[in-house]
Amino acid sequence: MDIQWHVVTELNDTRRDAAEARIRKLGEGQKDLIHVVVHVEGSNHHQHGSAEVKIRCQAKGRELIANERDDEPEIALTRAVDVFEREVRKMRAKRRDHRGNFPPAAVVDEEDGEDLALAEGAD
Repeated sequence: MDIQWHVVTELNDTRRDAAEARIRKLGEGQKDLIHVVVHVEGSNHHQHGSAEVKIRCQAKGRELIANERDDEPEIALTRAVDVFEREVRKMRAKRRDHRGNFPPAAVVDEEDGEDLALAEGAD
């Protein structure tokens, strides 16, 4: 996985390294995250805060985007990484579901409409 940084505003190096470590950890043992771009810049918008962080990721079959704003660029970065982690987990969960790894469903008795449990050992 390739990670590029575009930092237009000042950013604490420790927070940047921590964010990159979290992003790299998501890619460990996986081949679905291909290219990640983290863009950090100041914003002049009066309602959204003075820093904006956008994380864009080319993943197999789709693009993931996480965007956060805050007065402090480090906080915006941390929040954007949180959102990015949720998006990656959601993408992977959907992929598992589409492969047929569904939880066991209840079987309905057609005569009386009652649910019959599929649990092991259930009578």
